Amino acid sequence: MGANQNRSGWPDGGSALPRPAGWTEQRLPVRLKLSMGFVALMALGMAAGAAWLSWTGRPATGIPLAAGAIFLGHVVGLSTRVWGTRRRSSRTSTLTATPDGTKGVTFSYSAWSYYWLTAVLVMTELLAVAVTVGAALSATVVGVVLAVVIGVLAMVVGWVLVTMLRLAPGKLVLSPTGVHHRSLTSTHFIPWYAIVGVSADWIGTPIIAVKAFPSADTRVRRPMGRFGSGEVQFLPLMVIRTAWLATDPTTVYHALSFYHAHPELRAELATPEALDRIGNGVHKALPA
Repeated sequence: MGANQNRSGWPDGGSALPRPAGWTEQRLPVRLKLSMGFVALMALGMAAGAAWLSWTGRPATGIPLAAGAIFLGHVVGLSTRVWGTRRRSSRTSTLTATPDGTKGVTFSYSAWSYYWLTAVLVMTELLAVAVTVGAALSATVVGVVLAVVIGVLAMVVGWVLVTMLRLAPGKLVLSPTGVHHRSLTSTHFIPWYAIVGVSADWIGTPIIAVKAFPSADTRVRRPMGRFGSGEVQFLPLMVIRTAWLATDPTTVYHALSFYHAHPELRAELATPEALDRIGNGVHKALPA
């Protein structure tokens, strides 16, 4: 294997590309790091308590502790995925079809990100349903009010979960006609002619911002309406949260920037040539 290739056999272009200052100049708040550390310690403590109860012959008593440890552990896992800065693989997927009938280079969302978020939402939903049923069976005024409030929360969480799974898998597709983004709860397409710039920014977490002006060919679909607007709340910008990408965000950012700057090469986005160019590091493959 060559020195410039990763284990998947793809040239490790992402490792050679400069990481945007919009990400490297930002730091996670110390309070957030301490909070996640505290939650992790709670999860370990609950797991230890559950193990001790099981060891002393009281496994049933330890079930709530074990369930709490699993839930908090997944919260920590999701937080690490969302706020983590570890670089991911520079590999892109193969060419895929786009809604407009062309093909394009696809950067898929990470299966691990889906796992952590789905697990947290499912466990939250189960807990909310259990609390709702328990509160309703109490037959008290406070219990009924609590059942209604928690029941509404359960419906919202379920709605988000179903919408997210219906749109899965999320992805970003660069095609000759424009940029397609299927996020967790919405879809967004911007034609190349409407894009005025690409930048690496920070909105709580690192993002790639595709700056554009409104156009007749721009398409937005929000299955949850404005309630679940997610990234499309920033319209006419397209916002891609890098935490969800399976590909190294640096590679995605430079690929977007490159094809925005070189309209004469966008036709190759429907061919393997684009995969080769991106895999080899687009900053090294500028035309003569």
